[in-house]
Amino acid sequence: MTRTKVRIRALGKVLALGALCAPTAAFAQDADEDAPSPPEAAPELPPEPAKPRPPEAEVKGPEASHSLAARSPEGDVSVQKRQATPTQPGAVRAHSDFVDTRLTWTLGDDDFLHPTGEAIPLSPNFSIGDRPQYRLFFDNLNSRFSGRENVSHLVLYGKMPGYIENLETDAALVMRVNMTSLASQSNNVNSVLEDAGSYLRVFYKTGGDEQKAEGASLVLYPIDTDRFRLGYLYDISWGGTNARINQSIFPRLQGSAPGAKLQYDGKGFYAFGGFKTASIVEVQRRIVESGSGEGATTDTVRVAETNYGFLGGLGFDVTDGFRLDGGAGYFQQGRFEEPDVLGERVYTFGFSGRVVLHDGMPVPRSADFALYRNDPNAPTELFRPEQYEAGKFAWAIAAEGSQLHQNLKDFDRPGATDIQLARAAALQANLKYGFLRTSVSAIYRDLPYVLRNQPSFIPFQTIPDQAKTEDETFFAVSTDYFIDSARLTPGFGAGLQMPATFRSESVDLFGQDTSRTIVVREQGNLAFLPVGEQRVPILQARASLKWDLSPMMSAVTWLQYRRDNNATRLELDPSGTVLLRRFISPNFVGYGLAMQARF
Repeated sequence: MTRTKVRIRALGKVLALGALCAPTAAFAQDADEDAPSPPEAAPELPPEPAKPRPPEAEVKGPEASHSLAARSPEGDVSVQKRQATPTQPGAVRAHSDFVDTRLTWTLGDDDFLHPTGEAIPLSPNFSIGDRPQYRLFFDNLNSRFSGRENVSHLVLYGKMPGYIENLETDAALVMRVNMTSLASQSNNVNSVLEDAGSYLRVFYKTGGDEQKAEGASLVLYPIDTDRFRLGYLYDISWGGTNARINQSIFPRLQGSAPGAKLQYDGKGFYAFGGFKTASIVEVQRRIVESGSGEGATTDTVRVAETNYGFLGGLGFDVTDGFRLDGGAGYFQQGRFEEPDVLGERVYTFGFSGRVVLHDGMPVPRSADFALYRNDPNAPTELFRPEQYEAGKFAWAIAAEGSQLHQNLKDFDRPGATDIQLARAAALQANLKYGFLRTSVSAIYRDLPYVLRNQPSFIPFQTIPDQAKTEDETFFAVSTDYFIDSARLTPGFGAGLQMPATFRSESVDLFGQDTSRTIVVREQGNLAFLPVGEQRVPILQARASLKWDLSPMMSAVTWLQYRRDNNATRLELDPSGTVLLRRFISPNFVGYGLAMQARF
């Protein structure tokens, strides 16, 4: 009996010690802990009470129980949760583990007018799961995600003041988990887990306040730099390194591309410079000594060699509602393997610029460019639920352009290289009045820019002089209205697109036109038209209804229509001996229902 009591008492001491230590390491789980901790305060100080909002400034709309994003002067994403543990007198350590998780249950059919197998990509029957065809060309122009993915970002974040006055350090290990790839049981760990922007950051403050600090920051990316890009609208940005979605500026990239960025944020302006390194398999010449003593010969070998990319830019506020941004970059892309230009350097350089006019809205920025931080001092902007204020009018207009110069093998001149231009431009207007939101977008991309990461239509070669190309243009408008009493948001969007094309001009021995047109929607997505046919516009539209069930969960249903008379398939001619390219029915109608939680 005595030994039993001793063991119980010892176990009680262990449990008590664990209860005292747990609050410094565990992430808050209860809903009543969603309020942010007081910024830069010791744990024993209670948070200040929230100030009441004046009735005339009441803001309505879904409020997030887990506020996932805020933006610092660098545009960093953060959650407003943290735990602080004092490690030494006068120092506070902020550390936390947090997640950005999107779970979506989707039920529907993207095309119920065509039998399965008639159109590409394939459209199976009514089923559960997301499909690429649910995404229309004007959806989420400022993100790589459609919004229906089942993904989670697991983040380990730490922050501490430095030993030098006004110096602070923070770092985050950010891992993206693709739950859909995990459920596919493909046994490919690289499709399930990937780095999503891990970094180390040192910031030296020279002025400003807690929300808009001024100073110099050094950000080191030990694994990958896909979040470090040029351009501003995600869909026409360049300099990324994500090879799995064909968005790497480094062709034949081996592994990832780490790098570094140095930036200074001043009062109303910023300037940055940085670089990336990438391992690319390329051809190298070597001298091989003959074993017979007859001298030496030259040989080639393929090795993984380091290539570099350099980026820089700046921006400043001319006035409170007028912003100018600009950036430029140079990227090495390996060496040519064609015999007549063997070993010469492939490279891309270019520049991007943007003009923004805004009132009542922040300067547009893609969340896919931002760092994950857990700093409650930054103002919440990215990922936050939309908020509405009756009678308030806000707007933002952004115009940007990019021009790239790519050194490629000249298709029409053997043994020579040539600079091929690639251009893109975008104009976006976002308007908001009370509970009504409207967005208008127009984007232009020429064919070399659509294929900028390949690069070019024939990889690493200029477009032939005899070929004809047509550029991609599209115009889209979308609007929605939030019904506060019912928590409903009906919406409608539509767009018209002229796809990019590559056309070869030719005639047969009998003088008949055998010209062929290839519609290029994106890298790897080509549609071959019948002989003599030209591209036609693509029309897409969607009506949707969203219902907010709670601050973290919503349900949405939609009906979408696509008219694309550029879709074809191969069929046998009446004799049964020749394959001919035929158009399929151009109308595609789909519908869906989704339930999504984000926390």
